[in-house]
Amino acid sequence: MTSTESLLGYYERNACSPQWLEFNRGLALELSAGLPPDEIRALFKRVGSHMANAMPMPRCDSLPELQAGFNARWESIAWGFSSLREEEDFLEITHACSPLAMAFGPGSSAWAYGFFEGAYQVWFASQGVPPVLRVSAEEPVAAAATPQIVLRLSRNHA
Repeated sequence: MTSTESLLGYYERNACSPQWLEFNRGLALELSAGLPPDEIRALFKRVGSHMANAMPMPRCDSLPELQAGFNARWESIAWGFSSLREEEDFLEITHACSPLAMAFGPGSSAWAYGFFEGAYQVWFASQGVPPVLRVSAEEPVAAAATPQIVLRLSRNHA
């Protein structure tokens, strides 16, 4: 077993509290059976917005300060960490080690990413980012061997 495999195995075993794992998996199955994926994603986006509002972000004056603010909130609830990278046409947000994938199981990531779209959108809005700029998750790369979500803050989502 490689070091990466060991780390990923540890992450998978510890990302979701055992007391909630089967409940969350059952909830995911019921959501998937009862609602179209777009509606589930919209639901999770609203949940992410509510959670971000419950953990308000103070005004930040720089990208490193904003990243530190995001990470302080995620660390306080053991939800991983994020990094920000500025590109010419967008800001890339990489969120690593979220418990969502493990908590809701295989097949849930596409709609569960809506949670992070909602949370980061609220936090960027609190910084005065204009509403024309939106946060959207990129589709996961099937071969990716890391538990991360890549999002973009931009006008156009490509």
